[in-house]
Amino acid sequence: MLLCLLAYLLNHLYRYCDSQNRTISPRFLGWSDDASGVHRFEVEVYLLQPGTSGTLQQLADPQISSTVTPELNNFQYIAERPGVYAIVATVYDAAGNSARARKIFTFNDQPGFDETEAPVYFIGSNSNANSFITTIDSEADQLTLSWAGRFVPKNLQLSRRVEPWPTDQNTIDDVYGTTFGARSISADSDAVGVTDISCVYRIVPNSNADELPDQPELGPEAPQDALVGNCSTDLKKEMATLDLASPLKDGDVVMVRLVARDYSGTAEATVKVTATVDVTRPVVSDASFERNRDSKYES
Repeated sequence: MLLCLLAYLLNHLYRYCDSQNRTISPRFLGWSDDASGVHRFEVEVYLLQPGTSGTLQQLADPQISSTVTPELNNFQYIAERPGVYAIVATVYDAAGNSARARKIFTFNDQPGFDETEAPVYFIGSNSNANSFITTIDSEADQLTLSWAGRFVPKNLQLSRRVEPWPTDQNTIDDVYGTTFGARSISADSDAVGVTDISCVYRIVPNSNADELPDQPELGPEAPQDALVGNCSTDLKKEMATLDLASPLKDGDVVMVRLVARDYSGTAEATVKVTATVDVTRPVVSDASFERNRDSKYES
């Protein structure tokens, strides 16, 4: 009966695998043996490492090994650093028979991304002066903002796929979508990087540019002739689209606030971008040149 009760361990253990909680405290409950009875649990915790194929595997010695009796049932492990871990529990009955179960969990108490100095800019803006939009389609009703390279994922090993464990009739591995919970041998694509970006924009005619607040919040405090709205964002393309009610005009001031967050809420970064539409060329009022203006030169 040892094997059929291993699933209970994996289900119960998942409740204790908080991604930001450094101390893991699984409890082995409901285990039994028909004949000689459950004698002990041998527990090991591994920090998984990339193998030659790129998947995470148990390549090194366990971080900790411990013997736990059913009476005490007091196993604890304090994670040393962010990573993907495996808890392997081997249960023995009094006659020496054994069965094993493995549970995969992720620990990460760090932000999911780093913020760089890469510019956040409007497509069509002057590359040397991001505060001016110099190219617009007179009939366009969209404006695109790019934040390419601004938010760089960190701890990429957290999203790697875990190599499945060899299993037999006396072994159970943590397989996604069947019995044992959300973190599994499948890759966890949301473990690193930016997983959510909110985007709010405001457009005000140049005459009211001084009325722009520090943050372009939506609400009744906006000037009556201001256009406000939410942008649509594409995390893969690292772009936001402003769907405008009407095309931009020369002199309009555009303000966008981006708020980037990771999956756990550990990291949050706010970027504000303001630009003025200026698509007119300078006016040359006098095309004459002064002869011999400087004594050193002749013209």
